[in-house]
Amino acid sequence: MKALALLLVLAACSEGKKPEPKREPERQRRVIEPPTKGVRTLPPYAIRGDGVGPYKLGATVTQLLEQLPSGPRITQFALPGVIQRDILRAEEDQTGFAILIGTEPQGKATFVSVVRPEIARTESGVHVGSTREQLEQGLGPPLQDPFRAIDNRVVIPSKLENARAVFDLDDRIVALVIEAEPERAKESKDAGELRDAAEIEKAIGMLKVQGLVFAAALRNPADGKDEIVAIAHNKDATRRVWSLLTFRPHEGKYQRVDSQDVYELTAANARWIGADLDDLELYLELTSRADSIEVGGLLTTRVAGKIRDIVVISPKTVSRKRSKPIPHESVDAGT
Repeated sequence: MKALALLLVLAACSEGKKPEPKREPERQRRVIEPPTKGVRTLPPYAIRGDGVGPYKLGATVTQLLEQLPSGPRITQFALPGVIQRDILRAEEDQTGFAILIGTEPQGKATFVSVVRPEIARTESGVHVGSTREQLEQGLGPPLQDPFRAIDNRVVIPSKLENARAVFDLDDRIVALVIEAEPERAKESKDAGELRDAAEIEKAIGMLKVQGLVFAAALRNPADGKDEIVAIAHNKDATRRVWSLLTFRPHEGKYQRVDSQDVYELTAANARWIGADLDDLELYLELTSRADSIEVGGLLTTRVAGKIRDIVVISPKTVSRKRSKPIPHESVDAGT
């Protein structure tokens, strides 16, 4: 009987529903999103004629922002009569931003500046911190162009003509700028009287110009003659003025024929870019035309003596005056 009862119980259990196996809860599928940006190069970047690393001349603001490692840092750099540009700052370290990109308002990149060592270098190894000798070894001697004159603290290397190397008192590069230069028409003529270089150097050495920054020979393409141009910097408590003076040969002497103010900075507008007037400096460059002289160059701001910003300023055109020499202002040109 016991055996029969056990069989009946087993049969009843076999006819019942089998317990369902436990299922693991459904897991959320892992989706790997594609990267929003391309693979980004890392410093040290290559300094070339088309830009610095991923920051290219001619790139749009949108393209440049895609290259920045973090959020956009765009500021408007505006000084009346001097500069009107948007500035993008990139590659920040404990001392500040190492690279600045200048764009026309809502336009494209027109220059890229490097102000920190080791962030970028040329293929030949020239970088911020290099000496003049190293610059010449890597990028050739300074460009010799009779139709251009430039501040002695700036060098245009002959192998990279759209670069500007700015030097400090220790003769080391403190900033490198790559700028998009417009095509310059050749206006030179073979005709005309070319002065001896030693004679011009002697005349320059005898100039008496208040606040003289630099003086150099500049060839007039209209007649092929060399004249002397000088940049003077004069200041008072609230403003700084840079002037262009022109000397031409006349009866065996170089006589001043023109003097025009080209750039002015004031304490008030210096504050617009977060700087003190004493911390601003201009490095001017002159290009000779048949009927004018084009003036441009660089502006720097400094913090604790070190360059914070370096930007390309807006060029100005100074018409050549056909006036007579100014009396009692002449320099013996020798014979």
